[in-house]
Amino acid sequence: MGDSRKVLARFKALVVVLAVNDKIIDLAIQSDFEDFEDAVQYYTALENNLKIILTRNLKDHKKALIQVMNPETFLSGIN
Repeated sequence: MGDSRKVLARFKALVVVLAVNDKIIDLAIQSDFEDFEDAVQYYTALENNLKIILTRNLKDHKKALIQVMNPETFLSGIN
């Protein structure tokens, strides 16, 4: 297994991977997000009742209905 796969395998042990379905894709397509991948992430979070999105791309989530923060801010709040 390559180094990047080892890192991903360790990371996956810490998180739950959520399914993306037709409804989420339709919401993302119809959204006003400029970046489709951001829209998919956002609507996946909404559909799964998540309370926060961690991203380095805060500017594309200005109209978010849930909290959005970068990883550094999130981690500083844990300590």
